[in-house]
Amino acid sequence: MKTRKKKFSMFNQLSRSTKATLFYLIAFGLAMLVAAVGQGLGNSIQIVYMFTPLAAVSLMLLVLTRDGYTRAIWQALGLHRAGWRSWPLAVLGPLLVLSCTYAIVWTTGIGRLDFTAYPGTINFLLDLIISLLIGSLIAFAEEIGWRGYLLPHLLPIGRTRALLISGLLHGIWHLPLMLMTPFYHGSGNRLIVVTLFLLTLTAAGIFYGYLRLQSGSVWPAALAHGAFNTFWGMFTALTVAVGLPLTLEYLAGETGLFTLVGVVVMMGWLLYRMDRTMLPVPADPLLAASD
Repeated sequence: MKTRKKKFSMFNQLSRSTKATLFYLIAFGLAMLVAAVGQGLGNSIQIVYMFTPLAAVSLMLLVLTRDGYTRAIWQALGLHRAGWRSWPLAVLGPLLVLSCTYAIVWTTGIGRLDFTAYPGTINFLLDLIISLLIGSLIAFAEEIGWRGYLLPHLLPIGRTRALLISGLLHGIWHLPLMLMTPFYHGSGNRLIVVTLFLLTLTAAGIFYGYLRLQSGSVWPAALAHGAFNTFWGMFTALTVAVGLPLTLEYLAGETGLFTLVGVVVMMGWLLYRMDRTMLPVPADPLLAASD
């Protein structure tokens, strides 16, 4: 019986932490490059930007470590199963957090509900479904990097720390787009907006990572990411600011204080749930698959 020899690379013997660091440097470097030279794309720069983690994973697996020439490695990224049981939580979690956030906005008079953006129920539902599908597919390009590749490589430092650090690094990766271009959260005090954003993405790392570890699949994390973006866009379109528009930036959406509180509450529940259910931590999924 013939055995296929693993393709040799000087990076084959790198530790998991070194691979994680190298992946992140590539992803962040590509993000810097897109932010620096892609401003002529206008708002479309956001879509190109979201594909930099996928590009970094491809470079790591196909060029540097050469691990990606076996099917097992791609399965270890969480591509081999759909994780259906986690899909309801992936959709309902973001919907619940953002529903509570904007309910507070509407009831306190900070903003008012306005349906002019959606003239009919059918149009509303079709737009929501299409946006969720497209948004989740695009979010997959990010999640294969953060929760597919990076998170398993961080697990030796402890599950909770790995989840939080993957979320924080995910947030920091956005900074070139936020600080070097006007196309993503370009308004408001930079210190306030960036701080709230990083805290929210760090906490959200628990949610996305929980879905990844619970299901053994990256698809629920991509769906949750797409759902958050979709519902955020929907509620933003349904809300008209009463007073200063910046108030909504500071209180709702991705950079909102109310959203942060909701995500932190959900994070606490998921951490409690993980401790109670004793979710198994994969021992060494990516390295084991490459043997």
